Amino acid sequence: MPNTIDRIAAALQDHSPRRIPGRRWVRRCGVVLLLADSDPNASRDEPVVLMMKRAERHGDPWSGHVSFPGGRVARDDASTRAAALRELHEETGFDPAGRVEPIGRLSDLLTREHARPLPMVVSPYVYHTPRALALKPGIEAAELHWVPLSWLTDPLRRQTLTWKVAGLRIPAPCIDLGGARLWGLSLMMTRELLRVARLGEQRT
Repeated sequence: MPNTIDRIAAALQDHSPRRIPGRRWVRRCGVVLLLADSDPNASRDEPVVLMMKRAERHGDPWSGHVSFPGGRVARDDASTRAAALRELHEETGFDPAGRVEPIGRLSDLLTREHARPLPMVVSPYVYHTPRALALKPGIEAAELHWVPLSWLTDPLRRQTLTWKVAGLRIPAPCIDLGGARLWGLSLMMTRELLRVARLGEQRT
């Protein structure tokens, strides 16, 4: 996929992401979608995106799930974007200073933080780095993977999983990443990125 990163960057510059009104008055979370031109350890020369498999933790309903690096805004964070970059460093060991270029932003997403009754706004930021580096997972990440963008557009990788909520079994779309499945908020971010850049056929 030649010039894919440039295509994504250009599309994001023209994109108007949705910003949730009143987001400054609720808990905030920043997430980084880090794109690289290629993974030198991969068999194909193609763009990749960094994803993490969360560590298994008791009481965490998303433990073991696939997500993008990110986390809640802390008191010392200057902004949600700063929180996202800090979490990227803590969860992956990747120091973004001088290594990344911001190329866009995706729409805010509204969720609820675990057992808390109040909502939380998740803001995704898209960055580019020239080369996919070998990274060591932090304490919150069990595994880190540079996932080819072609996997995210491959219709053969689209599946359905069952999510249990309050005793109900709810089917949800997902993408098979070879032993792990991308779904939920992370899948929504992925779909928006692919839709904006017009990469592959997107289905609801």
